Amino acid sequence: MERWLLLFFIGACCALLLEQVPALYYLLLLALSCFCVAILTCFYKKLLPVLAWLFGFAYILFAASAHFSWSDNNKLDAKTLHLSELLIQGTVQTLIVGGNEDLRFNVEIQSINSQLLKQPFGARITFKQANIVLSQGDIVQLLVKVKPAHGFANQGSFSYQKWLLQNHLVVTGYVKKSSLNMVLEKSTSVRQALYNQLNKNLKQTLKPLILALSLGDKSQIDNPMWQVLQTTGTQHLMAISGLHLGLIAGFGFTLAKLIIWLLPKPLLSQRYLYLYPMIVSLVFACIYSYLAGFSMPTIRALIMLLWFYGLRIFCIKVTIIKWLLLSLCTIILIDPFAIFDASLYLSFSAVLVILFSFWRWGYLFVNRPKWQKMFLSLLLLQIAISLLLMPLTLLLFNKVSIVAPLANIIVVPWLSFTAIPTILIATLTLPIMPSLALWLFDIANYCLELGMDYLSWLAAFEYSTVSFSTPVLVIICLTPLTIFLQTLRLIHPKWVFISLLPTLVSIIGVEIGVQYWQKSNKYWLMTIFDVGHGVAVLIERNGEAILYDTGAAYPSGFNFVEAVIKPYLLTNRIDKIDLAIISHRDNDHAGGLPFLQKYNLVKSFSVNFSDLENNIPCTAGKFINWQGLTLKVLSPNNKVGTHNDESCVIEITDGKYKVLLPGDISNKVELQLLHNELLSKVDVLLAPHHGSKSSSSFSFVQFVQPKYVLYSSGFLNRWDMPVKEVVERYQQISAIELNTSIVGMVQFTFTKQGITYKTYRDNLLPFWPWQ
Repeated sequence: MERWLLLFFIGACCALLLEQVPALYYLLLLALSCFCVAILTCFYKKLLPVLAWLFGFAYILFAASAHFSWSDNNKLDAKTLHLSELLIQGTVQTLIVGGNEDLRFNVEIQSINSQLLKQPFGARITFKQANIVLSQGDIVQLLVKVKPAHGFANQGSFSYQKWLLQNHLVVTGYVKKSSLNMVLEKSTSVRQALYNQLNKNLKQTLKPLILALSLGDKSQIDNPMWQVLQTTGTQHLMAISGLHLGLIAGFGFTLAKLIIWLLPKPLLSQRYLYLYPMIVSLVFACIYSYLAGFSMPTIRALIMLLWFYGLRIFCIKVTIIKWLLLSLCTIILIDPFAIFDASLYLSFSAVLVILFSFWRWGYLFVNRPKWQKMFLSLLLLQIAISLLLMPLTLLLFNKVSIVAPLANIIVVPWLSFTAIPTILIATLTLPIMPSLALWLFDIANYCLELGMDYLSWLAAFEYSTVSFSTPVLVIICLTPLTIFLQTLRLIHPKWVFISLLPTLVSIIGVEIGVQYWQKSNKYWLMTIFDVGHGVAVLIERNGEAILYDTGAAYPSGFNFVEAVIKPYLLTNRIDKIDLAIISHRDNDHAGGLPFLQKYNLVKSFSVNFSDLENNIPCTAGKFINWQGLTLKVLSPNNKVGTHNDESCVIEITDGKYKVLLPGDISNKVELQLLHNELLSKVDVLLAPHHGSKSSSSFSFVQFVQPKYVLYSSGFLNRWDMPVKEVVERYQQISAIELNTSIVGMVQFTFTKQGITYKTYRDNLLPFWPWQ
């Protein structure tokens, strides 16, 4: 049975590797194939593994097809949905946090423009300066503008589109100011009522952590606090997951056993006595899962708990591996898109590591005092998880916390037996006995403060985390492999080290050789990031980089330097940018400048609208020689940089190929550059002003004759850029057109042999979950 379950999971994973979800006709053929194989297995049992794989493969694709058919089933045109305002009615699905500030919440839409939908669907909605009071559970009417779910597609950064898919959200949008916005039916959930009460009454210094541990609301945890948690590898403590649910379930089980022991025997049926602790344990786990909003980690833990208790009740003995596989396949059957969740693989891998560690080294605890057993178990647990999960952690997060074992071995047991149960008891007590609850919250806050002080001390170490590099990757992958081989005793320890040492040395040698080759090679790269309606371009050569514009920044604190550019630099091992050129003051070009300055990511700047240290004014006639490339400033003539036409226009050449980055200049400046004979034919052009109708004049396009033209524009943006007329002008010269809102990040490689390019959606991740 284990093999069938494993093949079902493998089949489900294989379904993610298709470029697109097949049409319904092909899915029906797939279903017919499953049926035929199922019939054949009645006569030929060896086909059962094939059926298991095929069922997993088909199940994911059918779920995806049902998800993406929301517009067809409701007779809506997804391509034109964004063109008009819609009056929707639906139920608020998530906690409402933030008062009357900018709200972000999920709504299940049940009707549009008074027409009931055949297939209600989920939407992610933003409500700026909300004029009505919303709560989770309310049935609302809102005037909105929406568009199909879409996310920025860049290497190394968070995939918002995958997050929307995981949460079954098919559109995103915002609420328009209108008198039509109203709550049709007030139905505040218990969870929302508890949140409102907590948010009002809590005055503790670590209120954000208390809200995270009680109701799963992490929105109030600020960046410095997250930085401490990430650096010490303890961010999992603030996301209600299997660890928390296991503790609460164990607490409920122990409490029930204690009550049974205290009560007189005649009061309870002895026949079903063994069931009571399990029932109480499940009740406690379900309550805590509800408080956490039934997030996927809590649902996973609940399913594992249900399988564990269910098998015990029916006296069915199964191996631990079979129990895990049963839980895993049940999770996918209940929610197919849980397969995208990185925490799924982390949690199951952690369970396997724990079981393997105690199976292999459990003999060390035999015949020892209880306090020694507990201490050694915690020590073994943290060392095993830290070492054996390092490759997976590095793959998912591009860095590994060196201090994580020291952090977790102290903080996990400390919070598990102090803050976490205290917070749960206080939360449940709050509606009944507020004074007692607040006193308990004070105790929990004190426990959290002790834990955070210790974590802050650890995070202050200079080398608390190790970022990605090939030697580090090799060491991190070989370490668990070495431990695994030694524990199984398949090879003598001496031969393990003898074989691994030269392997490590040779790989490090190859890495040094590759770095030398890169520095001596003549090729260079240009990456145009997908930053919506904005511009961010990175030029790379010999392991160094120049940045042209930063993309936008928003009042919420989100900026594209932190979200997109910095992760890319980390992934590609670029420590610092040599030069940042900011074309002009507009937010969509200069929004990330404060972040660059704050974190000292740039050695020098070229900015016309601000006096900065190490600033090279970006004015016409300037030449910058960098890594064998020549950067020539064509415009503006004056140091202003305030308006679009004062954008810093840069021509980049290696002597053979030319790239033109014109910022947001209009037809007027294009004609001036043509008149002054400053332009020439280019190979790659970033379309001026995102392809607006006021730019890319006919004479400009005909003169520069780019082979490739790029539009850095927002998905279904309100200005409809690039406009049809501009697109047609570039089509007339047979230029290859690439739009970041469609293909995602674009990367050009310039070599002696020619110019090649690859895009995120077509080359780097050409699979349907990211399309």
